[in-house]
Amino acid sequence: MHENGFGKIGENMNSMLHDQDASARSDAGIIVMSMFFAGILIVAFTTSPIASGTEIGERAPIFTAKATNGNGWESFAFEDLLDLSWTWNSTEESPWVAVEFLDIDCGYCKSSATEVGEWAQMYNAEQWPGPDVVFIAIAVGFLGDHTRAELLEFRTQYNNNFLYVDDLDVSIAKDWDVGATPTYFLVQPDGIVAWNSQATNGLGWDAKEEKSVPLNGFDDGYVQLNEAIEQLTMLNGGE
Repeated sequence: MHENGFGKIGENMNSMLHDQDASARSDAGIIVMSMFFAGILIVAFTTSPIASGTEIGERAPIFTAKATNGNGWESFAFEDLLDLSWTWNSTEESPWVAVEFLDIDCGYCKSSATEVGEWAQMYNAEQWPGPDVVFIAIAVGFLGDHTRAELLEFRTQYNNNFLYVDDLDVSIAKDWDVGATPTYFLVQPDGIVAWNSQATNGLGWDAKEEKSVPLNGFDDGYVQLNEAIEQLTMLNGGE
């Protein structure tokens, strides 16, 4: 055969081998990618995401709003209070969050305001053996139109030396499914709702077991905010 003929055959063979090699690499790549996406699907279908909401065991809705500590109104992000890496056995001293929804025209909000102020100081004091609890009040306008000046006056009158959040348009209350005041929540450092006075008063969330547990009302069976704090933070305080 002519020399050029052998050369042509050689070129064709090299081309075929190259194509086969490229095809093999492509097939291997497809297999790897298929295994990768299959792994993602397995994780997605076997991992239960934490729902956003205000039932116990759900992740509390985050929000931003104007808030005051008594000296002007500034931007506040609820998420800034949270430590998303917290677990029931954390050694970090991350605070829990007590959230009160109040209306300054609400009679029971007025009658309990002084006591709530005392709790806010008690659960941050050195003699309290559990983790610190940060209190915030979310002031809504269910019963009438209010001004920020009136909120400040109420806060001062009842010695509520903790953050007041402006929710006079009740947008946060709607996200938290709050329809009456006062309503209280206890939120774990990682943002999980541990107790809801409105929906599941007699139950709390056990972070270690990841299930609800019954709480004891010390007097009449109805669980108060301070009772929920003392039972749940000591149960899962990360001490």
